[in-house]
Amino acid sequence: MKKTLYGLLLGVMTVFGVATVLPVAAQTDWENPDNSGMGIGGHTDQQGSTLLDSIKTAINWVLGMLATIALVICIRGGFQMVTAAGNDSKFKKGGQILKQAAVGLAIILLAWLIVSVVFWFVNTVGGAAPTGA
Repeated sequence: MKKTLYGLLLGVMTVFGVATVLPVAAQTDWENPDNSGMGIGGHTDQQGSTLLDSIKTAINWVLGMLATIALVICIRGGFQMVTAAGNDSKFKKGGQILKQAAVGLAIILLAWLIVSVVFWFVNTVGGAAPTGA
């Protein structure tokens, strides 16, 4: 059981590793590697590539990974319920796993909502400053 779980976790991490490298490789300027267009202070070739946007993107990426893991756990709990074959203890254990994964998904959704509201507020307050006369 542990080997299967570790194999599944390794597979998920590999998929996410490839999924995060490919967009970065697609945005890289291979002909001029010194001018990647990515900056921290907001002076970039691409719009919306500030430090706050980078932080929000990183947080959303982590929350997406956690949501995917919780979804895999939901699938595991449902699979355990379906394959219980009349065994009440396995069925109840699968139901508990499903409930716990659902609570985890709700917490992840709430965390995403809080992060989005906080960053929206920071961008609104930061963007409302006068630019000068």
